[in-house]
Amino acid sequence: MAADRKTSQLISNTERFQPHITPVPARLAGKVALITGGAKGIGKAIALRFAQEGADIVITDKDDSAGLETNAEVQALNCKALFVMASVADRAAMEQVIERAVREVGEVDILVNNAGIIVFGSLMQCRIEDWDRMLEVDLTGAFHCTQLIGRRMVQRGRGGRIIHIGSTAALLPTAEQGAYCVAKAGLRMVSMLTAMELAPHGITSNLLCPQGAVTDINRELLSDPAIMAKLEGNIPVGRMAKTEEIAAAAAFLASDEAAYITGAELVHDGGATIRSLWWR
Repeated sequence: MAADRKTSQLISNTERFQPHITPVPARLAGKVALITGGAKGIGKAIALRFAQEGADIVITDKDDSAGLETNAEVQALNCKALFVMASVADRAAMEQVIERAVREVGEVDILVNNAGIIVFGSLMQCRIEDWDRMLEVDLTGAFHCTQLIGRRMVQRGRGGRIIHIGSTAALLPTAEQGAYCVAKAGLRMVSMLTAMELAPHGITSNLLCPQGAVTDINRELLSDPAIMAKLEGNIPVGRMAKTEEIAAAAAFLASDEAAYITGAELVHDGGATIRSLWWR
């Protein structure tokens, strides 16, 4: 039975697809990027992609062993790398992370608010402790980092990029993701407010909205072949994203090519959000 399940997983469209993505050499050279939740999943993919494009990398995450492992992979790409174990929900800890980053790597040019958690469940059934925790990490944590880094970017006077990893759940209500939808919708407003307030300083703020990829946050749920097949069937391109694809979109938003894009949502969803009224 276990072997059958594994076989079913491996032949899903998502598992079968292998992206062919080439990083742009030196596009982010001379930049320092701080990536929260950068030890695994989407955050790790972004850290590696930015390093491949020449950026020096600072990673913060609560997972010490995974963070050190990712840090070593980044260092192997011949750039400066620093991992600091911390939670974005702890403002004082993030202040210390930023001070250490500046001291050991340099002033932050690019902030990626990636850290996030999800507890699946409807809004009506959501426990108050799960509600509080999701908003604390997914929304308030991003606010801490945006405010702390944004202020430094303004004082420095050299512009900057702030990228918030949102979700299609920020745009549309999503079943069994009640509190998560609220947190990501709040992050969308944080991104827009930041864009308006910091635009005069050459600092952009954008929301990258993936429909999803298979990561530790959802791997157990998506290990069920029936659930994966149903999910893929609701996506026009027929599969979920790969983390490398999401990282490529983040690299574009971090680059000089995106200097005129701010306050926007880059919807990275294989057409999922426009499918609801499409029938034939």
